[in-house]
Amino acid sequence: MSYRIQWLGKDLWVIGAGFAAAMHIGKLPVAIPVLQAELGLTLVQSGLLLSFIQCAGMCFALLLGSYTAKLGLKRCVLLGLALLTAASICAGLMQSVLSLFVMRTIEGFGFLLVTLSGPALIRELAPAHSLPMKMGLWTAYMGGGMGIALMAAPLLMQQWSWPAIWFGFSAVTFFFLVMIALMIPKPVPVTQPVQMRSLIRMTLRHPPAWLLACIFGTYAGQWFALVGFMPTIYEQNQIAPAVSGMLTAGVSIANAVGTFACGIMLQRGLNAKKLMQSGFAILIFCAFSFYAFKTQMPFVLQYASVFSFSLFGGLVAASIFSQALHFAPSPSAISTTIGLILQFSALSQFVLPPCIAWLVSLTGTWLWAGVVMSVLSLFGIWFTQHLFTKTFIQTV
Repeated sequence: MSYRIQWLGKDLWVIGAGFAAAMHIGKLPVAIPVLQAELGLTLVQSGLLLSFIQCAGMCFALLLGSYTAKLGLKRCVLLGLALLTAASICAGLMQSVLSLFVMRTIEGFGFLLVTLSGPALIRELAPAHSLPMKMGLWTAYMGGGMGIALMAAPLLMQQWSWPAIWFGFSAVTFFFLVMIALMIPKPVPVTQPVQMRSLIRMTLRHPPAWLLACIFGTYAGQWFALVGFMPTIYEQNQIAPAVSGMLTAGVSIANAVGTFACGIMLQRGLNAKKLMQSGFAILIFCAFSFYAFKTQMPFVLQYASVFSFSLFGGLVAASIFSQALHFAPSPSAISTTIGLILQFSALSQFVLPPCIAWLVSLTGTWLWAGVVMSVLSLFGIWFTQHLFTKTFIQTV
């Protein structure tokens, strides 16, 4: 058995674990209407439940990033997968609103442990010549995992019930837990003790780490908000729920395709700075076009704007994670640097959607949402320009 699956590459099992972890994020939106009907979940509770998985990243990403170096990358991935598996099973068995909130919080920590440790573990396992492509594939975990969940969850729920989604996805997660435990070699013992405080201090004093976090923060909240408001497109155009799920999955998978394509381009020598700035420029065009002309555009053009936003947003996401390996203050601080990036990402995804909703309700128009997102992308371009200055490149 080990011979047959060895050709896949040990790093691909870690990438698969990232996809499996992201499936737990994508499983909830499809099930919300059923949870409201069966468990009495209110609209406010639904919104909180959707955002609860971001709480762990928003509060503890940097701290946990420093702890992975002490615990070990492989152990952190296994622990994260174990938390996701156990929490998903418990939520499916208990079937109560309180259990959903508690287990969603635990899933948030499991998801964070996997996504914090994955890039650094891939760096240890992947050959140097294929690292940019593998990082591009890793960055596709969010769009790809959510896309798979958005397509699979309605089928499971239609055949059985919503707990079948929780049990089914926990089985997928457990499969990757077993394979990583068997296939990934034991970590090399650390010769010197890793001081968590020193890793955090080193990262916080390193300007490129802050710039990478700011760049990703300007992007991640936009993607989450734009995809989150897609139901307004479907409602406006009277799209059937079954079709809307497939369309939303297509947008998520487009992001995965964009990140993987960016990884290939980086491996072939394309400039990361140009890819990031080009991505942000396209985001400005797509977001402003969608929001400014939302009521005038036919559905096909509305969907094309969102699809293109997600696709070319992959240029930004993949470039950031690949550059995190390069701009981290030291190899031992890669997870801490990614922790800072994910903390800004979670904060952006938590804050931006309600801010856009408030702005739209205040002004009565979606135009200013496009303006806000365009300004954020302009900041992303400026941060990117500042990141690739000669001063920072010489210090890494």
